[in-house]
Amino acid sequence: MKRFLSFVLAIFLLTSCAHQSRVITDSSQYSQVELELGEAINQRILQTVPVYREEELNRYVHTIGQNIARVADRKDLAYRFVILEDDRIYTMHAPGGYVYVTTGFFRFLISEIELAGILAHEIGLLQYKDPRLSKMKKAFDLLLRTGSYVGPAFGAIGALSVLGLALVGNATYGEKSLAKQTREADKRALRYLVESGYDPQGLIDPLHRMTDTKSPYRAYLYDYLESHPISSERLNKLNQEFLELPLENKQFDSKRSEFLRVTESVRNTFAQKS
Repeated sequence: MKRFLSFVLAIFLLTSCAHQSRVITDSSQYSQVELELGEAINQRILQTVPVYREEELNRYVHTIGQNIARVADRKDLAYRFVILEDDRIYTMHAPGGYVYVTTGFFRFLISEIELAGILAHEIGLLQYKDPRLSKMKKAFDLLLRTGSYVGPAFGAIGALSVLGLALVGNATYGEKSLAKQTREADKRALRYLVESGYDPQGLIDPLHRMTDTKSPYRAYLYDYLESHPISSERLNKLNQEFLELPLENKQFDSKRSEFLRVTESVRNTFAQKS
């Protein structure tokens, strides 16, 4: 945790110096800073958590992610999807279009539409219109002072959980901001799923399962639930948004069998560890 937070401090100092040495006056410069910050975060994440490199699963996730990204509002991002090798159930995003999902998520999800739903939510969180460096700096600064309250015993993923909270604004603006951004991302995700041909139920179903306090996956969900809170208000709002979607005469395939086939090796690997 300390090593990871030291990295965040370094990024904070670097971006502070960059901000002091030049006045950022247009959106293209903000976009460049966003890309640079995202690349730095990505490099540290890849040094912190192993990448799962099995080719078929990576192609599968890339294809689904790009199908959704094509209908996303922000066309200026080069969306990249990375599988992190960790048994815990976690996903996050980083500036510049990075989306991460752990191998642990593949044993919790049961179909392709659920994977699409989880990816769509992270893509939805990347749609902020003006990624101001000053806001990111505030988030990272507060992260250094308050980050230790989030799952310190959970190692690398716990550290990513802290970063995830900062990136969606919770560390800077509090629970209300996190809830608002989550609702906005949910709404976008539902729309993106329909427009890319995926059943939007794929976002709602796994979220409901995550609220089961007796779930055998509960301990593995700790960090995800810290940085992606699931309240009854959020679920009710999701259900309302779902009812307003243009689903007339639309038919969807869950592609469960394809999902189970492609993810079999990663799910079997976990079973062998247990």
